[in-house]
Amino acid sequence: MFNAVKAVAYPTIPVVFVSSVRDNRWPLHDTMGLAVTDLKGETRTETTVERTDSGKLDSFMLGKEKLPAERTRSVEAVLKTFQRDSGKNYGIKVQSNNYAVYSGSSDAGAAALVAALNELFGTDYPIARIAELGNMISESAIRSVYGGLNIMVVEGIGAPYGRQLASPEDLKDVRIFAMGFNYESRVSAEEIFQLTRGSPFYEYRLRMVPQWIAKIKLGLMNKDWNLVFSVAEENCANAHYLIESSGKRCRRKEMMNAVIDIEEIRASGLPVYWTAGGGKVINAISWGKDAEKVLAELKKRGQPVVEYKIAPGAKVVEKK
Repeated sequence: MFNAVKAVAYPTIPVVFVSSVRDNRWPLHDTMGLAVTDLKGETRTETTVERTDSGKLDSFMLGKEKLPAERTRSVEAVLKTFQRDSGKNYGIKVQSNNYAVYSGSSDAGAAALVAALNELFGTDYPIARIAELGNMISESAIRSVYGGLNIMVVEGIGAPYGRQLASPEDLKDVRIFAMGFNYESRVSAEEIFQLTRGSPFYEYRLRMVPQWIAKIKLGLMNKDWNLVFSVAEENCANAHYLIESSGKRCRRKEMMNAVIDIEEIRASGLPVYWTAGGGKVINAISWGKDAEKVLAELKKRGQPVVEYKIAPGAKVVEKK
């Protein structure tokens, strides 16, 4: 029996965007994503869960701030699940800290939390159950639970379920150059969901999702990174079109300039595509020997690049 457990998880970037969710926060369609960290592995979320005798969620601090009410209710529901399945009526205090995270922190926080709770309550859940509970808190927490490049399947035989499609080792030739911008605010997830659902082109997006996913799987099978990341960019651009054509600017000037730079670098013959995450980050994705040239071009154009690598899934790092 432990009094406290600390877990770590890594932030995420979308490959196939979550464009809307159900009432239980499960996505309306299949999605894909990547878990990432900086080259030293310091970009991460650490969450410590301390056991109490209260039988309830005593507190949840994100750094020095309280967890928003909507997320608090989700955490309380997840806590009740652990209490019921374990037969242990522990209360908890939670402290979660982000380190150099620009995007995907809610996914990482949810993944680290459920990993820590699984250890604290001794429930020994399989990874699929941990991912399911994480997604009750953040709609794409599965990305941080599994790590690597992963998929969440919500339709078809056996759904819903998650799976890692490519490990960090499988993706070792892929390099991610993140450009983060310190905007005070961003378009919230709820606004994104409302705007995309309200677009007259939303049904087209839903029809395209299976095709995008099939192409990405084919690219992964053949290690055809051009196919994988060109489709990821197409998916991202489509999501932004739905949002922005509905009247809300989600890519601000600096982000648009980064996108233009990436597309111009690609037009010069270098392999690079972009995705966006969190309303504050543009990610340039390249691979192989030409990736260094892409990095040099981005720096030459004055972009604030931080290099990321593909990260593993959530894990417990301390018990006491």
